[in-house]
Amino acid sequence: MRTTMEYFLNQQPEWVYYITGIIIVLGLITTFILIGRAAMKYTEKIDKELGFQKIQQELYDTKYQAAIHKDISLQSIHALRNAERFLKQLQQARRFSVQSEENLQTYENLIIRIVHALSSDIKFQPGEQHRSSVWIEESGQLVYFTGSNAFDDRDENQILPMNETIAGRCFRKKEIQLVPDVSDDVDGMPKHHNGYGAILCLPLSEWGVLTVDAHRAFQEEMMYICRLYARVIDLAFFEYSQMINDGYITQQFNERE
Repeated sequence: MRTTMEYFLNQQPEWVYYITGIIIVLGLITTFILIGRAAMKYTEKIDKELGFQKIQQELYDTKYQAAIHKDISLQSIHALRNAERFLKQLQQARRFSVQSEENLQTYENLIIRIVHALSSDIKFQPGEQHRSSVWIEESGQLVYFTGSNAFDDRDENQILPMNETIAGRCFRKKEIQLVPDVSDDVDGMPKHHNGYGAILCLPLSEWGVLTVDAHRAFQEEMMYICRLYARVIDLAFFEYSQMINDGYITQQFNERE
């Protein structure tokens, strides 16, 4: 068989080999062209699918951001309504003010309600946890006055030194202190924060400090709500102190006489 094939090939003229070679080359070229076109079509198809996936991802991200902004807007409106309600209650307490221990309790209860509401009114995303508290200056120290539900009974006897604490620095300087990471602050004391990584301290005139703890950095909207609530608490403390200085003490003195 091999001998027959060799004999057959030897009998062929040279032009047959040339034509056969050309046919083989053209076949290879055609094959490469077809493979290249198929590869290009496959690549275009992949690009289209990737582009479609990219558009889907961008659309999802846009919807997600829109939902976040909607939640922030609704929560901000809720916080503003609460602030308006607290201001009305403060106005009513002033209007119907009587020189009695009952009215002092009214102001104190109002401050407590504001502090409790603040920790939930700045919750813009599910799972976020905050705690808020008011500290009163007394004998050169900051004494715990009231706090949100995150504080337990042991916190009621807690005292913060005026030095080497972020709250104390806020009171001394009468400036807002925003600390994204308490572990990086020179006055940060982790044992006083119980796992909360960020803190916002707002001065309450000469009375004390409002502190707000968070597990992560504060959003801008949170800060404005905290500042608004701090001003309402400040007004309540002003009325509270005015009643003590001007009314309640005088009443108690007259009753003793």
